[in-house]
Amino acid sequence: MLDERIIESCKSHIRNLRGFDRSEFVSVEKGRFEMRAHPGVDCANEYDNVHGGFLLALADEAASGAADTYGYDNATMTVSANFLRPARITDEYLSVVAVVQHAGKRTVVAEVSIARPNGEVVFRSTYTMAVFETRIGE
Repeated sequence: MLDERIIESCKSHIRNLRGFDRSEFVSVEKGRFEMRAHPGVDCANEYDNVHGGFLLALADEAASGAADTYGYDNATMTVSANFLRPARITDEYLSVVAVVQHAGKRTVVAEVSIARPNGEVVFRSTYTMAVFETRIGE
């Protein structure tokens, strides 16, 4: 049987992450999508930094936005992520930028970076998006 302290620590990892409604569109052009997120205590991990799952979700939204610029429905196939340093829940905003590196008939590969207001990059990832035959809006 596990020690009760370990069990409680494990339970503390279950979070009710919020704050996505404070995200905002910044810009879009062919192969590039940018947004901002405004973190707060509702997107914190147990160390009072921005939760990694929150960062992953933001990056997923941005990668999909960049893939959308080619006009076809898409969905995430794979992601490789690097958490470089903590993002702070006290940051005024986080800048999320996705740039397409490859746009093929069946896949789009986008690199996503998330940075603090001072430009310090806290997260980098590569997303491979499946491209469907249906055009957006059809």
